[in-house]
Amino acid sequence: MIRRAAWLAVALAVPLPATAWAEVPDQAGWNAARQSVDLGDGLVAGYVELGADPAAATGTPIVLIHGYTDNSRSWSLMAPALAEALPGRRILALDLRGHGASSAPDCCYAPDSLAHDVGRTLDGLGIERADLIGHSLGSITSAYLAATEPERVNRLVLISTTVKMPAEPTQWLWENVPALPATIDPDSQFMRDWFSNPNPVPDAFLDIERAEGAAVPKQVWMGVLQGLTMLDWSLLAPRITAPVTVMWGDQDPLFGPESQDWVKAALPKADHRTYAGAGHNIFWEQPQQVASDLAAHLTD
Repeated sequence: MIRRAAWLAVALAVPLPATAWAEVPDQAGWNAARQSVDLGDGLVAGYVELGADPAAATGTPIVLIHGYTDNSRSWSLMAPALAEALPGRRILALDLRGHGASSAPDCCYAPDSLAHDVGRTLDGLGIERADLIGHSLGSITSAYLAATEPERVNRLVLISTTVKMPAEPTQWLWENVPALPATIDPDSQFMRDWFSNPNPVPDAFLDIERAEGAAVPKQVWMGVLQGLTMLDWSLLAPRITAPVTVMWGDQDPLFGPESQDWVKAALPKADHRTYAGAGHNIFWEQPQQVASDLAAHLTD
């Protein structure tokens, strides 16, 4: 934790140029582009500005929320196309608790706690209402916030989502995550499997993703897994008032067709879109297409 805190202090101390939010940072510059919000209780949340200058932006802010052991960098492949398609919009990619530049306390990592952090982050950034785009764990977190604080969510996009955890991937995670060493090898077979994709994704991006995933503290790996295992938000779904788009790749090894049946039953009025041949990380595999589809859904 001391090493993580020291890294965070250095990363946040790097001065940002005045135009930092006008351009999506490249992979090498991502950490330096991170900013932070004080959430109180000794916690901070990291984020990266990807769209228009907040002081000059128009329309509803767009907030991107990543998946389990990813961080704001997860959106870096798609963000340039999304920012180009929606000029003038403020676009922010958040780091969830325990990920990226955000604090990693001993607990609590279930979707309700993560959603609470997202709400506090929006408060700290002066955002009353946003369009939320969440991937995997981030989609569940976004759905939870949209159901419990519906006045805060204008539109909701759930990428590679589920209402509850399917048995087989849950068992696989429980067989592997508790056995992870304190220092995880980013090139281990587990990490390569965890970040695998059925279609090509740039190695330069994946190498950093695996390294940053391996650096996620063990209590975060375990806390998220415990929270997801207890998950079932089907009874919350009717409380979501925002228009919903669900994006799913039909080669998703974590949340397969059974999961999508659950999602369709919980959100029957949602726009459900299937990406043939795509896996769990659709927006890594098809960034231009997903950005175009998102822009169509999020146009004010």
